[in-house]
Amino acid sequence: MNGKNKQNQIVKIKQLIKNGYIESGVRQADLLIIQNKMVRELSHLIKKTLIKNRILEKQFSLSKVETLIKEKSFACAKYLIKNSTKKINHNSKIFYFLGKIYVELNETENAIASFEASKNLDPNNLSIRKDLANLHLTIGNLDKSIEIFNHIKEKDPFDGENHRLLSRTKKYLSDKDDHIKQMENLVTSSKINNEQKINIAFALGNIYENLRMFDRSALYYKIGNENQNARLKFDLKKEKFIIKNIINVFNSLKIKELQNFGSQNTKPIFILGMPRSGTTLLEQILSSHSEVCGGGELSFIEDYLLVNRGPIGLRLPVILNNPNEENINKFFTYYMDRINYINNDKTYITDKMPGNFKWIGLIKSAFPKSKIIHVKRDKMDTCFSIYKSYFANDTCSYSYDTKNLVDFFNLYELSMKNWQKIFKNEIYNCNYEKLVNNLENETRKVLSYCELKWDENVLNFHKNKRRVMTVSSAQIREKIYSKSINSWKNYKNELKDLFEKL
Repeated sequence: MNGKNKQNQIVKIKQLIKNGYIESGVRQADLLIIQNKMVRELSHLIKKTLIKNRILEKQFSLSKVETLIKEKSFACAKYLIKNSTKKINHNSKIFYFLGKIYVELNETENAIASFEASKNLDPNNLSIRKDLANLHLTIGNLDKSIEIFNHIKEKDPFDGENHRLLSRTKKYLSDKDDHIKQMENLVTSSKINNEQKINIAFALGNIYENLRMFDRSALYYKIGNENQNARLKFDLKKEKFIIKNIINVFNSLKIKELQNFGSQNTKPIFILGMPRSGTTLLEQILSSHSEVCGGGELSFIEDYLLVNRGPIGLRLPVILNNPNEENINKFFTYYMDRINYINNDKTYITDKMPGNFKWIGLIKSAFPKSKIIHVKRDKMDTCFSIYKSYFANDTCSYSYDTKNLVDFFNLYELSMKNWQKIFKNEIYNCNYEKLVNNLENETRKVLSYCELKWDENVLNFHKNKRRVMTVSSAQIREKIYSKSINSWKNYKNELKDLFEKL
């Protein structure tokens, strides 16, 4: 980077900070530091900025770090730790927070090292070990994750989440396995709470399905879903309001005129559809290409819309009520700031948040040239796969009741039918069944749509060690298989209340 470019970059960063976009400025500076550019100048600028804005102070505060992490201000959180006058060498919690920050920044090796340091300083803290095990699980180090999960199981046999996570990694050869017997005893025990019971029920449902004991499997899937549905409240009225009003907003606009406000940037590739439809598989394939970074399920669009929502009650976010040039540019800047922080080396980055199907009108307004891939799977298999899944962080609350699940699926189909009508060939439809039955042929079509050259690595997607945070994290470490096609038929009697609604 020459002197003129250096100066332009620093001016740009200073302007962001001056205008109140502190996090954005810190992120941009941090990106350049990661690339070993202007390290001394920018480190000084960041520290000065954080001190001035009382983010970084002489008095170190763990609660402040935790708050910044919750606010997803990872750049600020990292610099608060790294530049603090407080010594961190013997503080387990600081290393733990660093691990969580590095996870979010896709710095996997640093994350593992930080969690290990935290664990060594606080060896009896099982939460640290669980986060470490889960990280190993998400990058495909299954043997290591099993080892840690087993350790936790011995120390805390009532941890339902740990049982469920272990069941996702371990291979069970028969129903006589000691771990199955242990969970069978626990699921009816008064010694565990309802949340632990839910986790164990989904674990047993999955294990018995893999053992092809479908009646037992269905029983536990029902127990898990009924208890989870009683705990969570799905607002169908709200979802109908959002989807139908978004359709009305964009159908009343001249989309081509709206797209004039957008950027020519093509960096993000949006992969969307229903959960469990094959979106994770396709992202894993694409992210194995030399020009593509796998971003995972990025919440940036939802985060932006949540912050910029309208008046209290049923309402649309401000940008969807008034998608003008100013609002579209604000959204574009917000989104690009965050994906650039994840990756700045590859030509493209995938955003695989399935629920982004609701926001295609907004995406195509801000990114008219970006690629959108809609992954579609047989509706019976899709809904069954959703129904049998435990979604962390209380997401997909519609999935635990058969009526809610079917109603939401119908809203998804209504939404996609509308976007296909508006944008036609601009949205690529990838069929899951065709993909798994003819991997190379279908992948070539997807790459052609994305204007990417052929890369043999895409066929070895299962060897890709990138972090995958979805329910499919263990499955995609295997070679392509078609055994999931028509899997719903194994439950056509046991779960007919679901399939009859479809």
